[in-house]
Amino acid sequence: MKATKERRKSQACRVFEAKIDRSHLNHQTTEHLKRLFLEAKWLYNHILNQHNVFDMDYKLSAVAVKVKDTFETRTLTHLSSQMKQSLIKRTIDNIRGLARLRTKGHKIGALKFKSCVNSIPLKQYGKTYKILNQKYIRIQGVKQKLRVNGLDQIPMGSELANATLIRRHGDYFVAITTYQTREHTTPPLKTVGIDFGIKTPLTLSDGIAIKYSIPVGKKLRRLHQKLSRCQFRSKNWYKTTLKLEKAYAKVNNIKKDIKNKLVHYLKNNYEVVCYQDENIKAWQRLWGRKILSTAIGGIIGALETKVHTPIEVDRFFPSTKTCSRCGSIREIGLDERIYSCYSCQLIIDRDLNSSLTLETEGLKQLGMVRTEVTPVEIESSTLGLDYLNSIPYVKASSVVETGSLLALA
Repeated sequence: MKATKERRKSQACRVFEAKIDRSHLNHQTTEHLKRLFLEAKWLYNHILNQHNVFDMDYKLSAVAVKVKDTFETRTLTHLSSQMKQSLIKRTIDNIRGLARLRTKGHKIGALKFKSCVNSIPLKQYGKTYKILNQKYIRIQGVKQKLRVNGLDQIPMGSELANATLIRRHGDYFVAITTYQTREHTTPPLKTVGIDFGIKTPLTLSDGIAIKYSIPVGKKLRRLHQKLSRCQFRSKNWYKTTLKLEKAYAKVNNIKKDIKNKLVHYLKNNYEVVCYQDENIKAWQRLWGRKILSTAIGGIIGALETKVHTPIEVDRFFPSTKTCSRCGSIREIGLDERIYSCYSCQLIIDRDLNSSLTLETEGLKQLGMVRTEVTPVEIESSTLGLDYLNSIPYVKASSVVETGSLLALA
């Protein structure tokens, strides 16, 4: 066990999600899966109702379930012992995590009872689940082998670990944890500053403006209107709610895909990435729908962990007001898209000036100085436009050259 843990520390951990094909499920399997998640909810709420959670027996076969003002005993016939053990261990880990936060001074509450549990850990490959081939898997206790889509994305030679059975929007998924040999990539010795905004979500200091937006479509509006006419908790209400969840999930998956590809581009092309700690919650209060159609918060969170050297500039640093050439500060309105410096007569795009200023300020934290972009680097950055424009819903373009009077047009 220790040798396995030491080996996995040097490997890359990736999770792949496979979708269970519901059209190939018989009635018995469908009812079995529903019962699994129902029993998981019973067990979770029973765990929280115990005085000593740490001494719970994972082989228990019945739990007390609250029905209105009384408690009834329900038998656990579908959850295996390993599933019960994993659910108990996950709950204990959550309690210990809250305790650690409390010791650090965070204000926390207790775990709450749930009306549904939508994930069940499958802790051991070969026991709780097993991959039969590229199309089928088996889950402990389920007699029918399950046809799934998405197993072909797992690389050959990957070491399979635990998995999680997930219920989402009426569909079932299996999230499989794998370990592969870590690929050590060395990015170019380049630095970049990123300015996040509303009109242009991302502006890079090497002159690339990235725009994208996933607006709320007519389908979502119609579903909201239909839901408002349905009786609360009726059959039509549940059906419409499920359709609404699936529609939002589709939009969120598009935003997640854009976020991952943009962060991948930044990680592979720049070693040092400088950005500002933006107050996204305040942006949502001011420009709620526009922020909803982007993934700025997710990009900022991913930059902290994905890129090689992330540099976060203080939130209150006046990047928009500061001249990127001489460092002088002047007030600028929200409607001014061109920054004009009164000291050095610099005329530059507002967002480009901010990204250059953030790069300069971020490199100061490393004891480095920003260098002017060479023509070769400008040409190489424009080559990245082809990749960025190949991403669905993304439109990338070059910002006008510094000092060009065309910026005023």
